Amino acid sequence: MYIGIVVNLLARKNSGDPGARSAELRSILGPWGEVHETRSIDELRLVVQRLDPRVTHLVSDGGDGSLHWLINEIRSKIGDPACWPTFIPTNGGTIDFVARKARVHGPADTIARALCAAAAADRPPGEVWLDSLALDGVMADGAAFHRVGFALAAGGVGNRFFDLYEQDPNPGRAAMMRIIIRTVRDYARTALALTRSDQTGYAATFFMPTRARVFIDGDEVPTRSHNALHAGAFDVNLARILRVFPKASDPGALHFQAGELAARSIIAQLPALVAGRTIRGQRLCDVNGLEMIIEAEDDPLSPIIDGERFPGIARLTVRAGPRVRIAQVG
Repeated sequence: MYIGIVVNLLARKNSGDPGARSAELRSILGPWGEVHETRSIDELRLVVQRLDPRVTHLVSDGGDGSLHWLINEIRSKIGDPACWPTFIPTNGGTIDFVARKARVHGPADTIARALCAAAAADRPPGEVWLDSLALDGVMADGAAFHRVGFALAAGGVGNRFFDLYEQDPNPGRAAMMRIIIRTVRDYARTALALTRSDQTGYAATFFMPTRARVFIDGDEVPTRSHNALHAGAFDVNLARILRVFPKASDPGALHFQAGELAARSIIAQLPALVAGRTIRGQRLCDVNGLEMIIEAEDDPLSPIIDGERFPGIARLTVRAGPRVRIAQVG
């Protein structure tokens, strides 16, 4: 075993004294690994190129987005997924849905100590294989788009939710609750016309549909107005508040959602989202599938993949991606 730790200095949890944090991690690793710091995607790209080829276990000290970028930079460097190192997400981000799914516990220092103990004993930790999405498309300017990810909100309420979440000064579990409560309250005030809402337009923005042609396994979804336009490689627990993609809980199953839902129907099904049950609607396609193709209408897509936004996409194809090894430590 040889351990690499990549510290994302832009992650909120690393905003304190980054020098001291990295020094502590280097002290923990000793001869068993190396620590690198990044402040941008360009720096991450250089770090990945400089990683010691002996690295077998690669820790992403950031949130879900940091792990997403690290996996994709490794993918650019090492084409064969079978040759990728084993990844380890840390906790302390705003959502940490990958760590929660893989049952990885603790912050970077706890994980580093566990990995060093495993290396010293020559007993690598247990691993879990997570399914992923392969996302291939064409940008509005004609450039190619390629990513590997775990969860996609290409449009609809999932995408609008992250719009609002990104604007919150303190993202996290409480911010998610604030968004839900504010949306329901604003919608109720408008629908019942009891009073003019002091948050006029909040719910209207949240429930604004995305215009697109969508095909799932070759069949066109019979609407071009989508309040749900999502895909998941596994069932996702968002900060222990919302549980989405229940149909992807079995290995190898992708969960696709596309179609039209009235705002009142979305609100009525909040208990199902909290409990991790399937949502339903007459004009909603909520299925397991092999391929989803999304063709933007009016405006290019600005999808959220693992919490990261990628604007300016004209066409996106979603299929099963490579299985990703995650070490279960902490």
